Amino acid sequence: MELSEQLRQALLTYGAIEKEVSTVGLRQGGEAKQALVRARRDISEQIGVLGLLIEQDECLARAPDRQLELSRLFAAMRYALALHQASWPVVRIDEDLAAYRDSARDAQAKSEAFWRWCRAQLGVDNRQVVSES
Repeated sequence: MELSEQLRQALLTYGAIEKEVSTVGLRQGGEAKQALVRARRDISEQIGVLGLLIEQDECLARAPDRQLELSRLFAAMRYALALHQASWPVVRIDEDLAAYRDSARDAQAKSEAFWRWCRAQLGVDNRQVVSES
């Protein structure tokens, strides 16, 4: 499926930031917590960018069923991530690391469903994204 280069790049950028959040979220210590706060801010900003592009991409709009499904999967992923982050502010993670990781797994499951669809339907593969950390 053809996508605009802008949407393709936004998806790949989101994938890179998401990988960074996952990596940083497993580390411990004050410096790691600051890095997680920054990564969470970055992912929130990219979610805003990506959400608009999904709605407005002219290439994607030529396949309204796919655009709707991408929007649905993106919304589910975004909601799961927001719920996880609201439930686990950085300062609370050490209170129950196992529960934090369980919560993160739920958000990751929604993310994986989103990315499976992107790989199959759009040819965009987050597994090839290289993290900057």
